[in-house]
Amino acid sequence: MFLSHISIKRPVTATMLVAALVIFGLIGLSRLGVSLFPDVDYPMVTVTTVWDNARPEEVDNEITDQLEDAIAGVSGIKHIISQSMEGRSRITVEFELHKDLDIAAQEVRDKVSARLRRLPSDADVPVVDKLDINAQPIMWLAVTGQRAIEDLTLLANEQVRPILQKIDGVGEVRLGGAREKQVHVRLLRERLAAYGIGVDEVIDAIRRQHVEVPGGKIESAEKEFLIRTVGEFETPEEFNNVIVAHRGGTPVRLGQLGYAEAGRTEDRPAGRFTNRDGVERTAALGITPRSGANEVAIAREVRALLPEIRAGLPEGMAIHVATDTTRFIEQSIDEIKFQLVLGGLAAAFVILLFLQNIRTTIISAIAIPTSIIATFACMYAMGFTMNNMSMLALVLAVGLVIDDAIVMVENIFRHRTALDKGPMLAAYDGSKEIGFAIISTTLAMAGVFLPVAFMGGMIGRFFFEFSVTVAFAIACSTFVALTLVPMLSSRFLKRGSPNLQVFRVFDRVMAWAADFYRRWMRRFLAHRVLVMLMALVALVAGGWMFNILGKEFITEEDQSRFVVRLQTPLSYAVDKTDEVMQRAEERMREIPEISHFFSFTGWGGANRATAFVTLVPKSERERTQREIQTEVRQILRQMPDVRGSATPISPLGGGQRNEDIQFVIQGPDLGEIDRISREVMNRLEETAGYSGITRDLEIGKPEVRVRIDREKAAEAGISARDIATAVGALLGGVDVATYREGGRSYDVRLRLLAEQRVLPTDIERIFLRGGDGTLRDISNFASIEEGVGPSVINRLDRQRSATVYANLEGGKVLGAAMPEVMAIAGEILPEGYTTKFSGAAETFQETGQYILFAFLLAILLTYMVLAAQFESFSQPFAIMMGLPLSFLGAFGLLWIMGNTFNLFSMIGLVLLIGLVTKNGILLIDYTNQLRRKGMDVHDALVEAGATRLRPILMTAISTIAGVLPVAIGFGEGSESRQPMAVAITGGLLSSTFLTLAVLPVMYSYLDQAGRWSLLEKFKGWLIARDEGEKDKPAEKGHGKRI
Repeated sequence: MFLSHISIKRPVTATMLVAALVIFGLIGLSRLGVSLFPDVDYPMVTVTTVWDNARPEEVDNEITDQLEDAIAGVSGIKHIISQSMEGRSRITVEFELHKDLDIAAQEVRDKVSARLRRLPSDADVPVVDKLDINAQPIMWLAVTGQRAIEDLTLLANEQVRPILQKIDGVGEVRLGGAREKQVHVRLLRERLAAYGIGVDEVIDAIRRQHVEVPGGKIESAEKEFLIRTVGEFETPEEFNNVIVAHRGGTPVRLGQLGYAEAGRTEDRPAGRFTNRDGVERTAALGITPRSGANEVAIAREVRALLPEIRAGLPEGMAIHVATDTTRFIEQSIDEIKFQLVLGGLAAAFVILLFLQNIRTTIISAIAIPTSIIATFACMYAMGFTMNNMSMLALVLAVGLVIDDAIVMVENIFRHRTALDKGPMLAAYDGSKEIGFAIISTTLAMAGVFLPVAFMGGMIGRFFFEFSVTVAFAIACSTFVALTLVPMLSSRFLKRGSPNLQVFRVFDRVMAWAADFYRRWMRRFLAHRVLVMLMALVALVAGGWMFNILGKEFITEEDQSRFVVRLQTPLSYAVDKTDEVMQRAEERMREIPEISHFFSFTGWGGANRATAFVTLVPKSERERTQREIQTEVRQILRQMPDVRGSATPISPLGGGQRNEDIQFVIQGPDLGEIDRISREVMNRLEETAGYSGITRDLEIGKPEVRVRIDREKAAEAGISARDIATAVGALLGGVDVATYREGGRSYDVRLRLLAEQRVLPTDIERIFLRGGDGTLRDISNFASIEEGVGPSVINRLDRQRSATVYANLEGGKVLGAAMPEVMAIAGEILPEGYTTKFSGAAETFQETGQYILFAFLLAILLTYMVLAAQFESFSQPFAIMMGLPLSFLGAFGLLWIMGNTFNLFSMIGLVLLIGLVTKNGILLIDYTNQLRRKGMDVHDALVEAGATRLRPILMTAISTIAGVLPVAIGFGEGSESRQPMAVAITGGLLSSTFLTLAVLPVMYSYLDQAGRWSLLEKFKGWLIARDEGEKDKPAEKGHGKRI
């Protein structure tokens, strides 16, 4: 080979080229960010519209439906998801991955702007934002103490938050579970009536008298003065002096109609931090990193700053790490690093065992650090991070990058010892003989990783880093094998016989194995039909193993943390739901493996609560996270009127729900969707293997409807809007001004006194001013009705929907559960209603299609590469015979190890296409060389098999050794990584040993049939035509033929 010969002649040049790769790799390594998984950009845009005090049905009809109709015209939309809730509409537009997010946001903004005139006039202008679902807090800090919650919030926001925002790489510090200061204006209904004052007059008076308006400036020859009219109140109590009206020439002040006082916001979410020491209310700070930042480094700096922050807190206050996702990231990455080193050492030991020479082992093993380190330069240049996928790629690459060096040095070593050549000649001849096979295997592997890198959908983006990292590592290893290895072999490789007894024993074993294989090879070739029947049996057995394998999306990881979601009846207020949550927390505190948890009540609704549970480290407990989650689910089942779930954190990130089953029911009528979803839930509860069954549709929300008699209202000179505004302001509350204190701004919120807004009948005693100036209560022109309605109206792709959530337990896997759920829905689904899976189940369905496409494309590309390399249409079929023979080992070992057929084992199966072809390439390439020297087909196969047995076993076993630490499955995050390594290990084992028997037989069949093969006849015709063209004389006057 040209590169090898140049490197042998110019050793310094070869050394400097490889050294340059290593130097750039070290620079890239020092600058790489760290995260759990690759950042996948999801083009998503949100449209949020606030319409105070509006019911969900009103929001759905007047706002959500209008905006969805406008947005639907934007190109590239995948899904439109919306929630219409009390006083708010939120629409999430998910685009296809190829859509540019900035363009998408602008197009949505334009469509929304064009529809503004059709929205209610008292609704806020819709806010269009780009959504980054990866921008989730990596750490939550809980500020606790025996203080009022607004004081905790103030301290967290003004003292702790600025310190955290200065940390390099921090993008945002969010405030959660907080209650800020607020000025409460509380009115008494009877006093408003006594003075004949309407709520609109109170609101107008506050807004007119609590103002601060700039008045321009005064300029003189020497000075310039800014003019500011100071009209804002400086204390909450001063609002009581606002003159609302005059009665009998006497001013009526706000203090005569009620009172104004300092208070706090009435936002529902209430945070609580619970550990072994007790339970405390908390204000929380969520730390979100910038895209591509080193998340582990950020968390380390936060933990390093905590002693300083604690020292500055007032006495009796504390700060705790409530949740920390980077602990798992750090441990998982460290575990992969350990497996990387361990796999490299195992692969090196395999080389030493086979080659029995320290120098040859060092020369081969040098490909591991040089190739791996050089790959970091590519990762940095491509904007990758050090995450589970890129590091897993490097672990897999350990077994691959050494293969080329093994094959090269083994062949040179054979020329040096068995053929008794000098070092330079052995390096020249050995590299020339094997160089073609090395390039062929590299191109074959490229043909595998290219389809994986360009798979469609989110999974394609997810595995892009994995594929590019492995591909670049293999390219580096090929370069090292063709340059550095021949050069080192020509200088340092010496003859020698094994000194250690173990080596001599192994050498005798390998000599016996080669002789044994030589004898059996002749038998295989003499009984070809029997061998092919054996291959068929192996293929059928592999298919049977596939059928009995469990199938799921991704194996659940033990991250030592999970989420508990609790749902009480819709009639429950926040305080009552919080009482239920506290009872659940008391039960959970009894579980010894739970370290602490961090909970919010009212997050997502008054009847909902969420807790983020952190366990003691995996090494300090005997039970798995799944077992502890099952115990928590049992606790929730025992609580009356409670539905709850305990689910792991999504392994792919994104901050979305992670229940195993997310089943969507769509249709025109919300009542019918309610019936269907309830029936599906009931059926699932009766079926074994399902737990934590909930849904996002709740119809039974108690509501009071104000039915307006429009004729009577019109006679009184009162509009429907006047009624709605008065009811909304007095009962729901309205922000009427902004109050400033200490450089911060707080809302001034007006509302009826709490005791006067308890019962539905309280609405009837609200007064409004009629057209004639007199006050009348609402009961004169409206009736009050009690009923129920939805708390949230969900839509998916512009159709009303409900999603049923469930977790799987008792060994049930997603592949078995999905047909069951579909069968249940099929029995009860009326015409006009549809169902589909979302979440992990939907991605599981899509992934199967993408993986199948990548698998078939990888086979095609591999065939094309091999056909081009061997200049044969038929020989690639023989080389690729190892692929179907690998299924038995891959599926069988997955089943034995208790793994499932999931995303990672699917990728392992695709990678086997490139791995198993290596053995065939080594065998067929040398067979062809022997045949070109005049050897008979059968003799060439026997000789090639015996000669190449050692490198075939060496490369296969070294690859297995490289991934074996991952296949064994220990350490943090091993649950998801293990299936890929197991599939590769099992596939290589079965394909290697079966290929040694089947491939020579297949080659002989194809060679025998070649003369009748249309493909080979076509090849012969092309060669004959080309030779005939060469023999024709050039036409006169046209010079040479080209």
